[in-house]
Amino acid sequence: MKKLLPFLLLCNIALFAGAQTATPDTAPQTAKVYFMRSTGFTGSAQGFTVFIDDNIVCKLNNKKYSVHEVAPGTHRFSVQFAGKNAKEKAERIEITTEAGKTYYIQLIFQSGLLKNNIYCQEVTENSAKTMLGNLKEDSCN
Repeated sequence: MKKLLPFLLLCNIALFAGAQTATPDTAPQTAKVYFMRSTGFTGSAQGFTVFIDDNIVCKLNNKKYSVHEVAPGTHRFSVQFAGKNAKEKAERIEITTEAGKTYYIQLIFQSGLLKNNIYCQEVTENSAKTMLGNLKEDSCN
């Protein structure tokens, strides 16, 4: 019995140490990007098509927001009135994202005399929180 006790104690320590090293890393591996749209009455009837790296991610309606996960790195964000492919002339912003961080992009609508324009603009977390209180999440269908 005296020889068995040290053996059991060593086995227990080995199991406990193995369990400690086997725990998965819980740090986030992606960044979050919020797109927010509150463009008023003008242009509100149509959803805006939102792109990340020229891939469509949402058709965002007025007074709505959407949340998307992106890998860390540099990404291009754009918006346009319609279409399934990003247009060459669409204004793009580039943001370098970091894992675990959140980024906020407001969709801006400018009404012009001859032509309307929409574009993306990165905003601060404080500005975004003010806006998000008045918006609902879009299902992006």
